[in-house]
Amino acid sequence: MRYERLKDIVHLAIHMQGSRTGMTLGDIEAEFKVSRRTAERLRDTVEWAFGPLETVPQDDSMRHWRLRSDALRRLVTISAEEMAELSGAADALERAGLGARAQMMREIACKLRAAMQQHTLDRIEADVEALVLAEGLAMRPGPRPRLDADLLSLLREAVVTGRVVEFHYIAQSTGRRSRQSVQPYGLLHGNRAFLVGRTDWAGELRLWRLANVSDARLTDERFERDPAFNLRAYARRSFGTFQEKPAKVVLRFLPRAARDATAFLFHPSQAVETNGDGSVTVKFTAGGIDEMCWHLVTWGDSVIVEKPARLRKRLATMCQTLALHHGAANPVERESQDSQRP
Repeated sequence: MRYERLKDIVHLAIHMQGSRTGMTLGDIEAEFKVSRRTAERLRDTVEWAFGPLETVPQDDSMRHWRLRSDALRRLVTISAEEMAELSGAADALERAGLGARAQMMREIACKLRAAMQQHTLDRIEADVEALVLAEGLAMRPGPRPRLDADLLSLLREAVVTGRVVEFHYIAQSTGRRSRQSVQPYGLLHGNRAFLVGRTDWAGELRLWRLANVSDARLTDERFERDPAFNLRAYARRSFGTFQEKPAKVVLRFLPRAARDATAFLFHPSQAVETNGDGSVTVKFTAGGIDEMCWHLVTWGDSVIVEKPARLRKRLATMCQTLALHHGAANPVERESQDSQRP
């Protein structure tokens, strides 16, 4: 057997044991870029080498296989690159203001080190340190919220156990403080962190900014979670985190920005087309018009909003407001002049 194929078999066994939902033949084909017949042979070889596979019931009518075997554990190794990536991921989370999640990532790395054989740890530790020192994170402007680790833990417990939470909330637009009782469905992390939840007074799911939440407590009241709700699908409805009715967006980037636009992920649903004149058209469906405008400003005059009209109009209005604000006279000078008028 070729060495590459042996690596594929061990790699597949690791994935089939590490996957909670198991793997289908389609998953194996995609992972290893092989035909259906080769995928079947790989699956059968894993079962022959490491023990029987179990089928995992799923709703998609396809067969999912998972491996349960202690024989594989001694073959699973952790590389210096993988350990370094954990350290980098923790730093990225820390930079984003997600200190609790960063600490959890570091705890995972610590536990992995504790589980490794000493001679393996000694062998890779120097490489891990070198890789961590050789790679860094560029500074990215943006909000850096400090999230309460106890609040995150409480909300996660509420989501998992299906229990209602109560908290004080300060409305972002009015500053009004109120006591809320919310059925928590999940957490969204972006530039800011939000709780996705439902209340008795609002039929649709709402977003609650975690930075505006205080005095939260977990109640004994249970609720029935909507089985049709999918957090990923909910998040993809918007450009960023603002939830509004999705619109079909068409953006055309001029040839000078085509290379950057082609490499940029604007939205998970996007489709990218290269035009005959060298420009690039990006299409996707999402809500969050204001957040789109905030981002499109960074592309300057290299992008043209073709659809929808309300996005083009909102972007034009925003740019006009900025131009007036930063125009002829410095805002500080104008404020000083206004204060000196009788």
